[in-house]
Amino acid sequence: MDFLRTSSSEAGVLHATEDERVWKVLIVDDEPEVHTVTKLALRSFRFQGERLELLSAMSAREALEIFEQHDDIALAMIDVVMETEHAGLDLIREVRERLKNRKSRLILRTGQAGQAPEDQVIRDYEIDDYKEKTELTTQKLRTLLYSTLRAYRDICVIEAQRDGLKRVIESCSSVQSSTTFNQFATAVLAQLMNLLNLGESAIYCVELPDGDQVEGELHILASTGDFVECKTLRELKSLPQKVIERITDASSTRQSQLYDDAYLFYSHGKRGTHNLLYLTYNQPLNDLDLQLLELYVSNVAITFESISLFESFQETSSELVYTLANAVEARSRETGAHVIRVALVSERLAQLYGLPERQCMLMKLASPLHDIGKVAIPDSILHKPGKLTAEEWTLMEKHVEYGVDILKKSSREVMRMGALIAGYHHEKWDGSGYPNGIAGEEIPIEGRITAVADVVDALGSKRSYKEPWPEEKILELLKSERGKHFDPTLVDLFLEHHKEFFAVRDKHPDNVNEI
Repeated sequence: MDFLRTSSSEAGVLHATEDERVWKVLIVDDEPEVHTVTKLALRSFRFQGERLELLSAMSAREALEIFEQHDDIALAMIDVVMETEHAGLDLIREVRERLKNRKSRLILRTGQAGQAPEDQVIRDYEIDDYKEKTELTTQKLRTLLYSTLRAYRDICVIEAQRDGLKRVIESCSSVQSSTTFNQFATAVLAQLMNLLNLGESAIYCVELPDGDQVEGELHILASTGDFVECKTLRELKSLPQKVIERITDASSTRQSQLYDDAYLFYSHGKRGTHNLLYLTYNQPLNDLDLQLLELYVSNVAITFESISLFESFQETSSELVYTLANAVEARSRETGAHVIRVALVSERLAQLYGLPERQCMLMKLASPLHDIGKVAIPDSILHKPGKLTAEEWTLMEKHVEYGVDILKKSSREVMRMGALIAGYHHEKWDGSGYPNGIAGEEIPIEGRITAVADVVDALGSKRSYKEPWPEEKILELLKSERGKHFDPTLVDLFLEHHKEFFAVRDKHPDNVNEI
């Protein structure tokens, strides 16, 4: 419901306290007596316990300025004849057509009915009622306000529900991860709270079945109103103590609880999860409200469990990729952490370059496979401490072809991306790379990105034939190879964010084997 707060100190406004909510009503008339009489008639008026904020305009021009400043005017009572014979009608047209204001209820109030015949005005102008001043007694004026404010209230509710439904639909299309799922669950919860007029504050938590302790196991899936900042259990500690105690108690007893000002739903998921929905309300819950809320809890729980299972499969697949890549690196007597760092740097470079989110994610998953073809290179070449002969180098270059052959047989996105990266990450911007000697943007962006990540990490790593390079020397090489070995744009991005990239090595040193 769109309750409204006072904000201005304009002449003609009945002031409310800072925290009091009001309904804004605009009086548009060039006769001061009309303003005085209207205010007297409505001085004790209340609608749903909230009073009015009366704004005054002595002309259509002044009224239009007020409409431009306030998009929350519930009702405007507008005279027809003011600075011109049709000033009120012109104002209505401006409000509806130029300002696109369809919510405010517009009542035409005239003392000269002949100037604006009722049938013509109702037909040609988007107004909500037509009244002659002589017929508006105090009681009829109050009756008019009750019916008009109800209409405005319902329009606001419908508009809020429409916006909420839009958010739900937008969230539905991208529920593929815990992040988007949180957005989806929050959008649905906010829409449900609005639909049932239950207030603004609610929080939905899930407790995973891996442990008996609440601490560290409770996860926030959705939050609205006063709880909207809560995303982790630690942030729950900033809530009122009674809320913390209620959530903790329900988590411990595994039972729903009804309080004077709130309700706490508990449900047990099929995969052992425990689901908690705590919400405040401003009116008692009826049976239908309870059914809808319970339906929300059960369905969000099912969806969350399905997504969790899907993410578990994703994590398992990612772990297999890294394990395979690590095995290849180990055979090359290089550290497994190399592929982890290449993955993270490639993903971040892709993000900075502006690639779509999904492409960035695939870069992270597939880039560890860039040298998978080395599995087919003989140990005598892989482990040779000295410089390779021309024949040996030709054979070493074959690892690109072997890698592509291994990965291209799969129809999976990650493997297809891996084949692309394996095939192109040794090409150079100036065309002097291998295996195809292509240049510039002919090289797929995935190959260009991985080339930077791979070389930078290799330079910073200890090898049997060299010591790790200091960061300053790596940056100097990037600058010198800008436009030669590497894509100039990617070099610029790396240089601009080099502290962030070098921090990846600190977080994942060579003795770390997990991501």
